[in-house]
Amino acid sequence: MTAPAFGPMEPAEPVASPDEAFPAQSQDLPDDARATYALILRSGPVPVTSQLPGLQQLADLGLLELSEDGEQLRPVDPRRVESQLTSDWRRRAWELELRAATLERDISGLTAQYVAASGVRHEAIRYLHGMQAIGDFTELAVRSARLEVSTAHPGGGKAAQFLGAALPLALDRLTRGVAVRSLYQHSGRFSEPTKEYVRELTAHGGSVRTLEEFFEWMIIVDRELAILPADAECSAAVAVSDPAVVRFLVDVFERNWQRAAEFTPAHAAISSREVVPEIHALIKRLLKEGLTDSAIAKRIGVSERTYHTHLSRIRTTLGAVNRVQLGYMLAREEFESAAQDASAEGI
Repeated sequence: MTAPAFGPMEPAEPVASPDEAFPAQSQDLPDDARATYALILRSGPVPVTSQLPGLQQLADLGLLELSEDGEQLRPVDPRRVESQLTSDWRRRAWELELRAATLERDISGLTAQYVAASGVRHEAIRYLHGMQAIGDFTELAVRSARLEVSTAHPGGGKAAQFLGAALPLALDRLTRGVAVRSLYQHSGRFSEPTKEYVRELTAHGGSVRTLEEFFEWMIIVDRELAILPADAECSAAVAVSDPAVVRFLVDVFERNWQRAAEFTPAHAAISSREVVPEIHALIKRLLKEGLTDSAIAKRIGVSERTYHTHLSRIRTTLGAVNRVQLGYMLAREEFESAAQDASAEGI
């Protein structure tokens, strides 16, 4: 391995250990020192040359001070010592906390680069196999975020266990000034665990929107790293750091985000009025395109049972008694809509 081209490095300042930051004077006084302090309180100051046990510990702690002539040691009020030391230690603790925050900020950029490279120099694409590997990599990537984290979650509401694990990480980034945006499908508005998650996230500054259409799950960190599924079962994922590819994925997310509606958790009846018309419009469009029931259910992010409930409501609204009649009415609806558009344009 060759030496770095940027020259020799300055010796790093050693990081203070807890023992160095809070010196040994914070340790408990030995019994003989306590006995000597009690003796001085009863008998008065002692010469600085005295050999009484524990005298040095008392002086180091500040419980003894020199007399004006510098010849004797006299006792100090312990309350004064306590106030001074606790104030000093709190100040030192604050300084250590500040150093820790500064260190985290300084190296966060390097961490993001490390995550993007995934330990392999110039590797623009890395495959992750298995849920554990995907989860570990994703958590590290999100924790490295400096500016923003954008996520897309297809399907309906998420499991409470998944949301409970994701929330602390999202809130941690928000408290550190990182923008967090999440995109769900409209069907997520009917999930109580998802609504509770959204309440917590938005209360701390996060943004959540929903869209009627299906999209792939995706996580984009700082517009530099994207994580997306590598197979249909989502048992493998791919981490992409190629700038051109990431830029394309960011554009895809932004287009969906602009079309999406703000997710304000509400009662199911209110949510129905807000998003069900869009869901039904999408179902009708997909039916006219010839998609199967299972494919349409996946596209709108619901189970096939819930999908058939939506389908039944559409048939009732149009007055169709079966699928054949529904198909005819949808075709007529499309023809009439096209005719109206043509008339409006003066054709």
